[in-house]
This record gives sequence, C-alpha cells and structure tokens, in this order.
Amino acid sequence: MGTSYSSTFPTRPPNDPDDPASVARNDQTAFEQIDQMLCHWDRPHRRSYHWMVTLEHEPHVVELSQRCQAVLPERGLDLIPPESLHLTVRRFGYVDDVPAGTLDTAVSTVREHCRTARPFDLHLLPLAGSPGALRFSVAPWSPLLSLHRAVSAASGYDDVDPLTQYRPHVGIAYSNQVQPPGPFIAAARKARSLPSTAITIAELRLVELYRTDHQYRWHVLERLPLAAAS
Repeated sequence: MGTSYSSTFPTRPPNDPDDPASVARNDQTAFEQIDQMLCHWDRPHRRSYHWMVTLEHEPHVVELSQRCQAVLPERGLDLIPPESLHLTVRRFGYVDDVPAGTLDTAVSTVREHCRTARPFDLHLLPLAGSPGALRFSVAPWSPLLSLHRAVSAASGYDDVDPLTQYRPHVGIAYSNQVQPPGPFIAAARKARSLPSTAITIAELRLVELYRTDHQYRWHVLERLPLAAAS
C-alpha cells in the first residue's frame, strides 16, 4: 500500500447508502481488512477551498467523538479537537488556482441550490476508519450526494458520479505514522457499543482550509443555509 492512499475508502459503496446499518457494516468490514495504518500527513497539502459541514457547535457530536477518543490507543494518533470536527462535501480547488470571479459564480450557483434544499437529519455511527484515520460512518447519503452533485457542477466537475469518489464520514483521529492496524481495529470494535447520535444539517459552508500542527483549520468564507433554515 506504500505511504499514500486514496481518499475513496472503502472502494465499494454500501449496498444501501441510506441505511445506517448497511453503511456502518460496509465501513467496518473494509477497515478490518486493511494491512497497515499510514501517516495521514504524508499527503501533499496546499491551502484550498472546501464545501463543508462544520460540527464544532454540535454538542452531541463533540460528546460522542470524545467518548470514542477515550478508547483509542494513546500513541500513533492525532486526535481531532472539537473545533475541527467536520464533514467534507467536496474540495472546490486550491486557493492559488481559483480566480475570484470563478469562486463568486460558484457560490451564487450553490446558494440557489441550497434555497431549494431541505435541512436533513444525519446519523453518526461509531466507529470505523480508513488507512489514515478513525472516523464515524454517516447515513443517509442521499442528501449529501445531492449536495455533492450541486457543488461539483458549480465547481466545474459536472460529469462526476459522487458514488465513484465520495465517501461521507466524520473523522475523529488521524494516524500520524505507518503502523500495524490491530490496536485501532480493536478500539473501533470496542467503540461500537456506544450509541449513535443524530443531528440536523441546516447549513453548508465554503471555507478556506489550511493545515498546521497536525490539524486542519479553516476560515469560513460563506454560510449557505438550507431552505427552511433561512
């Protein structure tokens, strides 16, 4: 597997992307089959624009993340703090590649989509992972896939099927070295005794994302409320 990995993990989507049990089972099975954990930070990074749902003000998400983090191994991970919890919908582009006019047009287009979209409930389920992180599974996918299609089209990627590359999730810890996966798989199994949580997604944000001290940070550029939340 080397020291890099695809962000499309698991490779195959779940049988039913809207069924929490199907999504969790698919994520957990894939995670338990990995050969090693990799260093998340080995991936190249530049400041970039992302369409994102930020979760720092969701107390149930913060509580569940901290309860799961408490059962993870103490070494080999960088825990994601409450202020950095998020669900990425799509990267728009690198800051130094996107002209200001292109960004403004995309925001206007996505804003119109959000005005016709409804807020939706999302279930966060502990716990699975990828070669580079521990993370919550999320379901249903349909409203997130709809957002992904909308921001893809506005960002110039209108020929992309989100099921070929998008795996919604919420990370709670990043692997910071190449290491055996066994302790992390065991911890994820233990965390599955914790109850899932549900939140209502009522806003999409455009952020400028950057990386510092083995964490992601961002500046919120635009807040795009979904219809009934405006």
